[in-house]
Amino acid sequence: MKPDYNDTVIRYKDTVYKLAYVRCGTREDADDVFGEVFLKLLTYEGEFSDEEHLKAWLIRVTINCCKLLTRSVWRRKRADLPEDMADNSEKVDSELHQTVIAAVRSLPEKYRDVVVLYYYEEYTTAQIAKILGTGEGTVRTRLSRARKILKAVLTDEMRGGGREIGADSKKGVKA
Repeated sequence: MKPDYNDTVIRYKDTVYKLAYVRCGTREDADDVFGEVFLKLLTYEGEFSDEEHLKAWLIRVTINCCKLLTRSVWRRKRADLPEDMADNSEKVDSELHQTVIAAVRSLPEKYRDVVVLYYYEEYTTAQIAKILGTGEGTVRTRLSRARKILKAVLTDEMRGGGREIGADSKKGVKA
């Protein structure tokens, strides 16, 4: 099947953007990845077997584009703006939501991917394993470890500690 480009963008724009934002950490980088993913779709010569294959392809391409962006020389050499200079025109709905998103974004890549696909995109562990090209047991293990890390970080955050994910927050959890 050859998908209708406009319909595909409308249907999957949120999926691609959320995944890109969580992986990259900034709206600007997420915008760049978003554009790159849909440009790749526009120029893609192959066919998709069904709608699920198309969605899995978009997620895989989004992950790969994020990896390329984070490895780029430009990304390593740039400095982020101080918070007081950043554009605050688009506030996130709530402080709790911001805290959870920040905690998810700070997870190591392999955990962040499974959390986003499982909780935000509502894929099963079997579907995630297929998308990421890994075993289902690996996906379940990564989800379990991610939950432990998030619980430790968010519990500490709620107590006012505000610690970053590091060796202290991974007690008993291998990264």
